[in-house]
Amino acid sequence: MSLLLTMFKDSYIKPDEFLFSTPQIVGRSGIGKTSTILKFSKMLENEFIKSGLTLKVAYINLKLQGGNKYAVYRFLLEKIAPELPSQGLSAEEMLRYLLSYLTENKLYTLIILDEIEFLLRSNKDSGIIYDFTRLNEFDLSKHCNVIGVVFIARSTDFHDKIDSSELSTLGRLPIEFNPYSIDEISDILLTRTSESFNPNVVGTDIIDEVSLITTSSQVGGDVRYALDLLLYAGNLAEANGSERITLDQIRKAHGYNKPSITIEDLKELPRSHLLTLMAILKVQNKRKKQYIELKEIRVYALELADEYKIKKFEFEDSMNDLLERKIVEMKSLKEIGMNITSLVELEPLLEQQINKK
Repeated sequence: MSLLLTMFKDSYIKPDEFLFSTPQIVGRSGIGKTSTILKFSKMLENEFIKSGLTLKVAYINLKLQGGNKYAVYRFLLEKIAPELPSQGLSAEEMLRYLLSYLTENKLYTLIILDEIEFLLRSNKDSGIIYDFTRLNEFDLSKHCNVIGVVFIARSTDFHDKIDSSELSTLGRLPIEFNPYSIDEISDILLTRTSESFNPNVVGTDIIDEVSLITTSSQVGGDVRYALDLLLYAGNLAEANGSERITLDQIRKAHGYNKPSITIEDLKELPRSHLLTLMAILKVQNKRKKQYIELKEIRVYALELADEYKIKKFEFEDSMNDLLERKIVEMKSLKEIGMNITSLVELEPLLEQQINKK
């Protein structure tokens, strides 16, 4: 926010001298790119008002509101200047009309283009990037009252889909939103749960569990998913008459949304793999944690192999195969676990399949 406000500071202090800017905002889904830019745009609008100027912000989600250049420019014209006609005009004419309208009415605008990669995926014409990065060159005799165009993307992969001239005008130095650490996600969830749940409904064990799930490779740090998980688990707790959200309700909600193992998967697994999964489950139940140590799993697995009279049991081979199938997740020797529907529901299914083989 601070960096963006610094970049656009002169736009409301010396608007007619301000150099047109095209920042790129890059980061994974659910990390806060769009919400940050929309909040920033409100702050910028207020700064323009303080300076006696008018800034119109045009936010366009390209996945929802435009699959081609014509649709995007028409939406932009209707958003900023609804009184101007758009029917019968080409895409370039609409853009020229808009720029003239801003100059004649002494208005300024900030354009925000979200999901830029979607447009390039669905439409091979990347000329829209060229147009939006050169709005200040449409009429060199007049100052461009578009102060900037913000491009929002999930990664810089879209750079590969545009030609060198477009990349040159866009620039190669995006503002990157790095993935949240587990501590940062915990901090966010503590704040949000304090605003949305009654006291003592969400314990620190729940915050820790949801944070672990959110930072897993399966979820990829999407905080929106973490908030949804807490909402669904809260609904489950309420429906069950629980006064607190439980770990099992979190895992059940997670399993419904991102199941990592199904009954069909279990049917296909060798007996040794099923015993390894059972061992993980036993340790998770004992420790009341989703992620546990490898050595403890091995001890339980060997005990189960003896119990079921399996003479040749290769624990490491079973564990490696489960990791490759992404049924089990391994962050380190002390962080091994499963993202599953429910610990309570999985155990009888495993026992059933083990006894069948």
